[in-house]
Amino acid sequence: MLCLVLFVINSLIGYNVNAHENQQYPVLKIIDTFTNCTEVTNRLPCGWHATQSDVSMFSIENEDANWFLKVRTKGGNTAIGKKCKLKVSQYPVLSWRWRVHKLPDGAKESEKDSSDSGAGIYVIFHGVFKMNRVLKYVWSNSLPKGITVNSPYNVRTKIIVLRNNMDRLGEWVWEEVNILDDFRENFNDDPPRVECIAIMSDSDNTQSLVEADYDDIRIRMLQ
Repeated sequence: MLCLVLFVINSLIGYNVNAHENQQYPVLKIIDTFTNCTEVTNRLPCGWHATQSDVSMFSIENEDANWFLKVRTKGGNTAIGKKCKLKVSQYPVLSWRWRVHKLPDGAKESEKDSSDSGAGIYVIFHGVFKMNRVLKYVWSNSLPKGITVNSPYNVRTKIIVLRNNMDRLGEWVWEEVNILDDFRENFNDDPPRVECIAIMSDSDNTQSLVEADYDDIRIRMLQ
């Protein structure tokens, strides 16, 4: 599954939120608010690229005059990613909001045969020959909040549990994480630049229904 997510890095050729080196850096950068446009031919928001041809689980929805990305699937595991070359020392704070309607039944990210997530935000860092290190923030079905586990598919991916089945479903929740601190804590190293932000709600292992919404993905300097 991680290979599918990393594959998107090599195919990303669209929108780039990298600031020019000779310009003053803005305090806040918008990764996406899903309000600008959608590519109606392939169901994806502009600038995002999919790891697989099946993108039927993605749609852009409107609710109370607000646009957001919806992922709804039973058995799917397509991720989408957006290229965003960023220096983590300059932009360490990532924020977004998400809303889970249905968690994958029996899922547990630490086990290979049940490693599905209700919602997941990937921060993919620069790596040579796909040796990328990854932070994956999840809304888990069963793992305790606050723990970090290795991905059963790749030890270079650290899964950080922000929410689980004890949190209320169907409600928007804001998240804010410090990817600089989290990288240092999990890899005992200073991070290379960010290559990509990716999104995936999947249920290919549990073959159950999963549904989640994503919006307002941003990265900023420390205040």
